[in-house]
Amino acid sequence: MNKKWSSAKVKDVQRWLIKRWPESFARGPDLRPLALQVHKEILAHRDENVQLSTRVLREVLKRHTTSYGYLYGLTKHKQRYNLKGESVGEVSGEHREWAISALRAKQKEAQRIRKEARRGAQQKSKPSLVKDNPKNKPDIRSAGAGPVIKYKPAKRKLVKPEAERTAELTG
Repeated sequence: MNKKWSSAKVKDVQRWLIKRWPESFARGPDLRPLALQVHKEILAHRDENVQLSTRVLREVLKRHTTSYGYLYGLTKHKQRYNLKGESVGEVSGEHREWAISALRAKQKEAQRIRKEARRGAQQKSKPSLVKDNPKNKPDIRSAGAGPVIKYKPAKRKLVKPEAERTAELTG
């Protein structure tokens, strides 16, 4: 499939949107929900950015509206905002429920990826036997193990009981 947009174009347009409308597109944990049909407002400013096209903008908005911060903001805020930061309507219950289910799906996917990574790390930590090894010992390099890290034992400061810490002054 021949794509007319590249990842570099998408990232450039994302940076331009953040610079042009920081209150609407800045990154963070709690983003404001955008107005419906906001892409038409953005495309009206096509002369400001040469790389802005309908296809690239569609990808940029897809990445923005499926991010954790936007989905969380969609569940938290009750109003939608235009590019000027003005309230233009309410977030429907259907959209809020969709955002909650999308967040749960993203969390489950992240948990699955972490679990697979842990399982893969455990399998890599087990050394494998190599046929070329004459002594038939585990070859650490083939298992992908890094350098051995040795930790020093923590030095703990002993605290004396209160009776021993206080001294009576006799006068």
